[in-house]
Amino acid sequence: MKRWIRLGTLTWLLAIGFQLAGLSQSAPDRYWVQFEGKLSNELPEGYSTPYQLATPEAFLSPRSLARRAKQNIAISVRDIPIPPDYVDEIRAIPELKVILSSRWFNAVTVATTDSTFDPYSLLDLPFVHAVKSVLQIQADSAAIDLDPVAGPKRNVALDSNVPDDYGSSWTGLEQLHADWLHGLGFRGEGLWIGVLDAGFEYVESLPVFEKAWQEGRILEGMDAMQSQGGLFAHHRHGTSVLGTMAGYLEDSLIGTAPDATYVLYRTEDAYSEYLIEEDYWVAAAEHADSVGVDLINTSLGYSLFDDSTMNHSQDDLDGLTARISQAMTWAAECGILCVTSAGNSGNSPWHSITTPADAHGILSVGAVNADDQHAAFSGWGPAADGRVKPEVMALGVQAAYPHADSTIRHGNGTSFASPILCGAVACLWQAFPTKSASEMRAAIIASAHLSETPNDSMGYGIPDLKRAFELLDEGGAATWFSEPSSDELAMVFPNPATSWPLRWQYSGDQHPNEWRLLEASGRLVASGVIESWISPEGVLQGWIAGPPQLSSGVYLLEWLESSEHVGSMQWVWNPQ
Repeated sequence: MKRWIRLGTLTWLLAIGFQLAGLSQSAPDRYWVQFEGKLSNELPEGYSTPYQLATPEAFLSPRSLARRAKQNIAISVRDIPIPPDYVDEIRAIPELKVILSSRWFNAVTVATTDSTFDPYSLLDLPFVHAVKSVLQIQADSAAIDLDPVAGPKRNVALDSNVPDDYGSSWTGLEQLHADWLHGLGFRGEGLWIGVLDAGFEYVESLPVFEKAWQEGRILEGMDAMQSQGGLFAHHRHGTSVLGTMAGYLEDSLIGTAPDATYVLYRTEDAYSEYLIEEDYWVAAAEHADSVGVDLINTSLGYSLFDDSTMNHSQDDLDGLTARISQAMTWAAECGILCVTSAGNSGNSPWHSITTPADAHGILSVGAVNADDQHAAFSGWGPAADGRVKPEVMALGVQAAYPHADSTIRHGNGTSFASPILCGAVACLWQAFPTKSASEMRAAIIASAHLSETPNDSMGYGIPDLKRAFELLDEGGAATWFSEPSSDELAMVFPNPATSWPLRWQYSGDQHPNEWRLLEASGRLVASGVIESWISPEGVLQGWIAGPPQLSSGVYLLEWLESSEHVGSMQWVWNPQ
């Protein structure tokens, strides 16, 4: 039995317009067809659309709408699906097959089924604005190499201070100080991460993913190519990338966000390199937006193609020219925190970052080694318009990842640096669920070690997520977490709070097993049993899920051991 959720079968997704049809490698050429107008008052005479800005629930999921509402992001015309009349008229042409559609761009990708058909004749239709070739199938197309560059199996000598259960995956976590977040219990729970990549071979069976499967936290998004075998075939690159975040295999590898939920997308064609792969990415990103992901990881990049007429130039790296970069910028504007690899062209004539790392409002991630030194292969900035790129750095040299034979291996590539950081950011966001994607991004950049003196190779440098926590913290908990004082044994966070659950810590010698919430008058409002654990700093900590119906006001939160008072904290409840 399959153990994933088929998101595409949900009724609200039927209106999104991701029409996909499987085509073999012998298929004819494919073209991008750009339309004009979306709203009823913009359409040519005789055409209509059922979609309106006032009814976004017809094309976006409740989770997607909630993400926008939390970040005060309005529904825009870009969110509205393509007018069905447009797609129906294109589909009615017998020489064409619609294989992809994009609501953000108001466009479709089509394949010609008759070599004598002139696709540019579509320009005669009143709603077609442009037509552009994106793929020419060649019988001798060879498979291309994708980073990461895998190293041989090896045993890594671990520092005596490294927890045994993390194995060599500890290096990337500790470099970002994300181990501190794990110690506080923030491991990505409740955050959804879209993983847009090549195939995910063996993800269904590898032990490192078993925990995520059992807990229902790996979801099937889309194979944008609709190829035989689907998501879990064709390549292992996505498997390696996913493992750095979602993996959980004690004594071997624990990912940077082992408790997050992952939605998988196949957008990269490992057998050739054509512009259509950017179209695949756009379709997947729109789907990820519609189902409500919080973060997107993209360990892919594009610059030169098998058809040189499709090549990007250095001047294209402005975040506005390449279609994939435009789409990633728009995904960020939808409140998604987009994390992408800077590319592995540092040693090549291209030298620079690749698209979509040039997108605006994202985190493009370069690679460093365990000694915090820039990896020679990691792509350089700046963007064509002078913006600092890459923004930040993470481990991309001898990074731990799961191999198809169930061993943990080590490899090089910015493909590792991006997900290692992405998972860590999910843990930080779990600690501050009311913050926006832009606020999270700003804190990550400000925490990096070169934030005051960025450069073209390292950007703003290596983030310090403990420092980012302090920058985001408004209740003073960060300092207390690090240095609990002898006269303040108990701390609740956040304070004031707007939603449940609460985090708490207790630094005394006793072991509280109950909590009580009292009004200022002393009247008991709620109580419960404490579930707790010890942090790496030796501090007792846990969660409190309080009553959903509670009036705004000032309360006293008490900790008790066998009904005996051991600590208390004044706490403010101010639900939005």
